[in-house]
Amino acid sequence: MARSEPRDLTRGPIPTHIVKLATPVVVAMALQSAYALIDLAWVRGLGADAVTGLATSFQAFFIVLALAQVVAVTELAELSQAYGAGRIAHARRLFSSYSLVGAAIGLVSAVAAYFSAEVYVSAYTSSPGAHAAGVTYFEVMSVTFFAQLVIMVFGNAVRASGDFSTPMRVMVVSVLVNAGLDPLLMYGIGPFPELGIAGAAWATVVAQILGIVIYSRRFLRRDRLGPRDMTWARPVFPPGFFRRLATRGLPAGTQFFLTSAVLGIVMASLKDQGDAWTSAAGAGFRVMQQTFLPLVALGSAAAAISGQNLGARHHDRVREVARLGVRWALGYAVVVGTLLYFGGGVAAHVFAKTDEGLAVGAEYFRWSAPAMPAMALTFLPMFILQAAGRAILPLLSAILRVALLAVAVVYVVPALTADPGWTFGAVTVTAYVEAAGASALLALFVTRLVRGGAASTEGAPAS
Repeated sequence: MARSEPRDLTRGPIPTHIVKLATPVVVAMALQSAYALIDLAWVRGLGADAVTGLATSFQAFFIVLALAQVVAVTELAELSQAYGAGRIAHARRLFSSYSLVGAAIGLVSAVAAYFSAEVYVSAYTSSPGAHAAGVTYFEVMSVTFFAQLVIMVFGNAVRASGDFSTPMRVMVVSVLVNAGLDPLLMYGIGPFPELGIAGAAWATVVAQILGIVIYSRRFLRRDRLGPRDMTWARPVFPPGFFRRLATRGLPAGTQFFLTSAVLGIVMASLKDQGDAWTSAAGAGFRVMQQTFLPLVALGSAAAAISGQNLGARHHDRVREVARLGVRWALGYAVVVGTLLYFGGGVAAHVFAKTDEGLAVGAEYFRWSAPAMPAMALTFLPMFILQAAGRAILPLLSAILRVALLAVAVVYVVPALTADPGWTFGAVTVTAYVEAAGASALLALFVTRLVRGGAASTEGAPAS
């Protein structure tokens, strides 16, 4: 794999940096989105029980993200700011430390996930067939609690250096391998065994392990090391290292866990409504999740740029990143939300075949598509504030949202109607509560940052 040069994000036009950093992520995630939809279609061929079993695992995706964010967010903030301050050797040593911590957390999480598969799947389906499929899939997928966490730690370190091309290439290779192995292992094509839904899980595991190998080879190639390249060095655990993991990483991880809790609350509340509703909540969210990926790309680019400029004390550039990032994300979300609202019946065909499943899927998108602008106004502030080491701020909005959603689902919706679709509506309404809080906190942070920088400049002696 050709080496990509990291970028110095403390100089040059901000819009150009955002486009050049976000574009590789968008390209890779577009491929991943296509794969995710194809994967759902392959699983659909195994029957309704397989789709429902797969849907129960989607909530676990955010549990993995929550665990990864504890390390990855703190890592991105510290490494990007170290790069901005020109302390690249220190950043490399810190990266080695975060790699060790991430691998340890991932290993423990994978073991815990494997042994909790029965209890986890039972929380979201009462169908014996769906339960069996879900447990089979989840036991194999437990390996990804380790693999995906390590990949996120590796990817965030490379992004902190200003290199977004390498994570894109790793993701493209991983997705292509995953997509190729899926039908071979699920249906036993050629010399491969027929593993059913477990085959889909094994394809993902193999693809993610390959991603780790590709990253590791890059970090070990000292003979091709550039002056700004991220690589492994002797680990260092400076004073306050684990305290920062707790004060910066834990709030970020908790926020992603609360995203998991949102989906968990919805799926648990719809458990008695039948498999069609469980599938719509889980698989429908999987489709929606793919539309979020460009927002993640914008957020990742904004976080890396903000981090380096915070390290270089270029506070006006941080403000410009926040302004442009939020504006572009909101424009994208309005367009995609509109398309999903009117095209939800078509999108439901990705995971549903029966008339009931298609009808429930279409209703899911009618209620959920209007939440897209709220996601834009949540993701961008969250990424920028986390890169600044202020992860506790967006967490407050997430906590409020989950609390309101729990009250709505348990008390308000049942009192108003017997229509379970209103549960999806409650998710959308509370998403705007979180978005309003996150946006306000970002605006307050940027305003204080710029004013503080201006005050420091005015008080500095003339050179």
